[in-house]
Amino acid sequence: MHLSAHTCNVIDTIYLMDHYTAGVILFGDRATVRRQNLPKVNFDNYEAILTFVHVKNSHWNLLYIHAKSGTVFQVDPSPSSHELEDSVLAAQRLQEYFKMRRTCHGKTDWVHIPWKGGVMSHPMQKDGCSCGVIVIKMARAVMEAFPKVPQIHFDTSKKAMTEARRNMALQVLEASVFDDECCAMCGMDKPPGDAPSYTDWIQCDKCERWFHALCVNINKKTLEGLKTKQWLCVLCK
Repeated sequence: MHLSAHTCNVIDTIYLMDHYTAGVILFGDRATVRRQNLPKVNFDNYEAILTFVHVKNSHWNLLYIHAKSGTVFQVDPSPSSHELEDSVLAAQRLQEYFKMRRTCHGKTDWVHIPWKGGVMSHPMQKDGCSCGVIVIKMARAVMEAFPKVPQIHFDTSKKAMTEARRNMALQVLEASVFDDECCAMCGMDKPPGDAPSYTDWIQCDKCERWFHALCVNINKKTLEGLKTKQWLCVLCK
């Protein structure tokens, strides 16, 4: 999201809140909310907040808080969602959050805005696993349209989501700074999960990044054959 914010030139206008803080504001108890008070942030320096919310640790929503209109959009890609009701509840929680900041820290930024819930037009999820991809694409659409509230349209078919995942992975790779001792795919010194601590490595012959063979789906037989052939990573193909 930060990469898109720089590209769309809104990095100093839209506050990009981390998803943990957003989840605490919407669903946390009073004590937890107080610990996420962001005392160093002055929201008067921004015109909006953009973040993601991990609902019940299983489904991603987009949360867009538009200060000028005083509207909170909790955008759910699921076709069975209750977006207006969720957005109204999110607006109530946000109002309480800013009042808490005033009470605990004397912070008055955004406290007088009469927040309300809203709904924006957007595409729906067509499978059970693409919510994360969809909310990232919706966040990009919001930043491109800012300060207007967008009418979001894009293809959510299985083919389109597969292509979107690949493009996002490429963007992350292109923008990343790599440690020579870590895999350029997983970012770790050993493969994640239950993989053995000792693993084979392969280097891209063009960009010279190193990858765990396991992370790029190369078995030992294929790896042996590549010792005398050129191999290009997904970024360089």
